[in-house]
Amino acid sequence: MALRVSPVSRNLAMKVTFMFLELEDMLGLGLLCAVAMVGGNFLFSDRYVFGIPMNWFLVLTILCVGIPSLMLFKYGKPRKYMADLLLWHGKPQTYCAHARDTKLDGPYLQEEQ
Repeated sequence: MALRVSPVSRNLAMKVTFMFLELEDMLGLGLLCAVAMVGGNFLFSDRYVFGIPMNWFLVLTILCVGIPSLMLFKYGKPRKYMADLLLWHGKPQTYCAHARDTKLDGPYLQEEQ
């Protein structure tokens, strides 16, 4: 009786990207486009640029500028770089080894007498 063999995927840790952008980046661009569409619909309802309504022009501009700029910005960066960058900027910047400690009055190490 022959042994049955089935193929097994060995790239389970591979990052999923589309146009060199991760899913979170594409969702962020989609959210920004939705906000631009709604904002353009309310603020510029009767304006046209090159025969295109302003709300669609805003969406196309965000996509045409945002995707290449994110691709260039994220080139060579590790996975989840944007999420880590946003979390780092969202936290208070109190982790600094160079800053002087205001609670320490005397010397930290005392010499033996």
